[in-house]
Amino acid sequence: MSDFLFFVGNRDKFALGLFKQFRIEETPSRVLIITPTLYYKKWVLEYIKSRLSDYGKEILVKAQEEREERKTEEFKDGLLAKYTFENFIVGPSNELAYRLCMEVSSNPGLYNPLFIYGSVGLGKSHLIHALGNRAKATGYRVVYSSANHFSEEMVKSLREGKIEAFRSKYSAVDILLLDDVQFLSGKERTQLELFRIFEDLQAKEKQIVLVSDRHPKDIQDVHERLVSRFASGIVIEIGLDMETKLLIVKHKLESFGLPADEEHISHVMENTGYSVREIEGFIKTLRLTGIRKGERTEQKTERLLMYVARNFNLKVEDLKKDTKERRVINARYIAIYFCKVLLGMSYSEIARLFGKPDHTHALYAVRKVEEKKSKDKKFFMMLEAMQSSLKKILQ
Repeated sequence: MSDFLFFVGNRDKFALGLFKQFRIEETPSRVLIITPTLYYKKWVLEYIKSRLSDYGKEILVKAQEEREERKTEEFKDGLLAKYTFENFIVGPSNELAYRLCMEVSSNPGLYNPLFIYGSVGLGKSHLIHALGNRAKATGYRVVYSSANHFSEEMVKSLREGKIEAFRSKYSAVDILLLDDVQFLSGKERTQLELFRIFEDLQAKEKQIVLVSDRHPKDIQDVHERLVSRFASGIVIEIGLDMETKLLIVKHKLESFGLPADEEHISHVMENTGYSVREIEGFIKTLRLTGIRKGERTEQKTERLLMYVARNFNLKVEDLKKDTKERRVINARYIAIYFCKVLLGMSYSEIARLFGKPDHTHALYAVRKVEEKKSKDKKFFMMLEAMQSSLKKILQ
């Protein structure tokens, strides 16, 4: 019998009988009473706790159902087990980011904070999940969250009066992994809470890893003091060069059960840009359709070019001529983007259409449009409106 039960038993035999239904967890400084139901919790609070003020320890009371709910909600690390360092393809353009993440996974606080940025689909999220999984396996406490989820969780905690629990969750870790940091833009209260957590973790020499699609200084509507914290450690860009892309294409073809021969590799290389997501999506489709030999209809291509030219007060031939006029270049880039997105043309086909010697011009154009689309809301809305109209025109 614990000291607590002996103490209660000496004072109240009725209470001692009831306590057979309860569970007691006693430490040198506190007693936790776990009751079978909320009704018994209420009884303990009203009938017993007031009689134990002279016991000399803190008395806490929880119902079993609350404990079970808390166990499921208490801590979710957010990590995806499928992402590991072993299945990450390493090449010249991502090798440094890979090496830094490997080092941080076994030595948190070594590079603090670590800020990784680059365009979409380059494996940034894969890397930090891999970092988290490796660190977790060696006993470190890790939590992963996207900026949007972090913000939603913070708002919910505020609404429910649990903001201290929210702060504790993110401040009690050895490694905090925060993805898509660019989505903190304009969220002032979220930025304030992150700043507090950031300062707390740094004071404890805990590791912070941040991921974004742009450099810290290029993130709009984020408080300057937070941006300065982001940029105060190691800031590293991750890319995807031709050599790394080739390795990824071979790996993805094999993993989806397709032959990694010259025909398939060339087809994927010519039809995809520098995004792992795009490569994977294209190969998944390729597995179902096979390599299509047929060319796209000239009629649809012409309708697309006429629509884009008209929107910019240009002629179709203007889109194909060599010029340094920014208005024409922007229109051509958008036309190239839609040729890829809506018609599914290969970069080589697009290059020939616009009279360019190789596929790199088309690849560059698509990348520039995607980058601007992710950063410029007005441009994004314009592109969405044009795409909606073009889908109807090309039916």
